Amino acid sequence: MHINVKQIAAAATFAVLAQPVLAEDVALSLISQAPGSSWYSYGSTFGEIISASDGDFNIAVEVLPRGGGMTNPVAASQGVADLAFASANAAVWARDGIGEDFEGRKSEDIRAVVGGLQIAHSTIAARKAYVESTGKDTLEAMMAGPDYPTIVMKPQGSQVPIMADYMFEAMGSGLEDMRDKGAITQISTAQIAQMLRDGTADVYIENSPVGQATMTEVTLTTDMVFIPFPQEVLDHMTALGAPAGPMPAGSYPGQDGDYVNPTSATILIANKDVSADVIYQVTKALVEQRDAIAEAYPALADWDPQAGAQPDQAVIELHEGAARYYRERGWIE
Repeated sequence: MHINVKQIAAAATFAVLAQPVLAEDVALSLISQAPGSSWYSYGSTFGEIISASDGDFNIAVEVLPRGGGMTNPVAASQGVADLAFASANAAVWARDGIGEDFEGRKSEDIRAVVGGLQIAHSTIAARKAYVESTGKDTLEAMMAGPDYPTIVMKPQGSQVPIMADYMFEAMGSGLEDMRDKGAITQISTAQIAQMLRDGTADVYIENSPVGQATMTEVTLTTDMVFIPFPQEVLDHMTALGAPAGPMPAGSYPGQDGDYVNPTSATILIANKDVSADVIYQVTKALVEQRDAIAEAYPALADWDPQAGAQPDQAVIELHEGAARYYRERGWIE
């Protein structure tokens, strides 16, 4: 019998090529917040989308039910988590090691995956009655004294006091200085609306997405005026990862025009050492399921993945895997 060696070799080669290429198993952890929070809910959906994604990897995502805006950048930088939700401004503070929470310990190993998921707005709202009785309709006038308004905001642990400190810093003051002048009252959100209603507070500083419950209650139960931000504050906050942007007219009662303010986006970040090929697949999966994400979470309905890839929304350096995907889409150079 004549054996055709070439045919046997060709057949063997075909058999090898015909075998399905097995995707590599990869486990990723995603730190969010405690159950019941929006970030935990987002994490569950993002994890499902990533785990179901097509590509070279079978990715299994574990959502860590802990963390927060100030701790997640550190967790991602230290490799405690591979992926993390973070506030854009806090990511900048952590990366650069600035502010009380991060001073002396830079978290330089974080990179952006998707930006601009949900925009929070910094707002300064004053009781209309206070403005009319004092004539103080600017932040400069309110900070000039000698009679200072009672400014209410959330207690320590929130980003709001930190944001306020940076705002005052841009005007040559600071949170401690304003506190020493008797102008600052930090209370729970449950008390803020009541104090403004009964006139024991004059000004409310907040950082939240449009529709946040406390701001909605305040503006529905008390006539409020939105106080404009001085340009030096907007410039300072932009440098600190909170770029200026508009809160659309009519977002709240008493807000007739677009309100230009420091904004802070929720972003998804990763440790820089996570494989670029893995992050490419993660980015592709999330962007291409944008409509499904928006349908599941109306708060994310305004997410524009192309805008989120830009420096003003991604804020920190893009992960090389995410950057590769965005370049393929023609969204970045």
